[in-house]
Amino acid sequence: METIVLGFDGSPSSMVALDWVAERAAAGPRRVEVVMIGGTLLQDDFGRDAGLIEAERRLRDRAPDAEVDAHRFTGRMPDALLERARGADLLVIGSHRGRPLWSAVAAWMPLRVASRTRTALAVIPDDWPERWTTNAGGVVVGVDDDDSSLAAVDFAAAEAAAAGVRLTLVHTWAMPVPQMEGSVALLASPIETRATHRRVIRDAITRARAAHPDLLTEQIIEQTSPATALLRASRAANLLVLGTHHRTLFTGAVLGSTGQDVLSQAHVPVCVVPSARTDSV
Repeated sequence: METIVLGFDGSPSSMVALDWVAERAAAGPRRVEVVMIGGTLLQDDFGRDAGLIEAERRLRDRAPDAEVDAHRFTGRMPDALLERARGADLLVIGSHRGRPLWSAVAAWMPLRVASRTRTALAVIPDDWPERWTTNAGGVVVGVDDDDSSLAAVDFAAAEAAAAGVRLTLVHTWAMPVPQMEGSVALLASPIETRATHRRVIRDAITRARAAHPDLLTEQIIEQTSPATALLRASRAANLLVLGTHHRTLFTGAVLGSTGQDVLSQAHVPVCVVPSARTDSV
């Protein structure tokens, strides 16, 4: 049974995230914990207010077979929320795309939560219901050229297979810059470089199909920035999946580069999946 932790603060953005969780929980057996972080040290850790009671009622109404609990905990963000999510299968928060630097959860950046989580994190934009139609849009996943995206590919493939939709794998590349000057500088062949990157995405597709033989897949490989390709590919998707190993979203991207662009501009839910290496960080 999948365990979902929902970071909730009663804001419109967190209500959208709650509805997204409810739809997911209604599709199969899930355990959902609604978590509100805040208050003082004098507050009962298990105290619940009207907002949490309403959130629990809404979840039970929409996903009657789900196990639902709602609690308020005292602590500092994002540590307290991340601690509650430890051991869960998925952490979910809402985001306000009109204020890309701020999260709906205690005014923290989604990117900051994403960079520290050891649990798969789904960030739900607050305008998602306006674009939510059917599951036909499929799942999009970014594929890196090292093993940092393997967990993301596995997660995305499982999501697509469970929903019976297409998985689109996106990989970007750039021509390497020569490190030597003069006549000894060797320029990489564009044909060879492109062939190398085609192997990367081909290996990812093979991995996804090995786990889900009936999975429909397509590939996109472009000489452009990761954010540009991912945002373009996900315009009609229902979920966009990124891989991370805490300090970067894709190899070579400083914290906030690709992740900030994607999380602030994506019109669809974005799931950030830590690589297996984060378990030992």
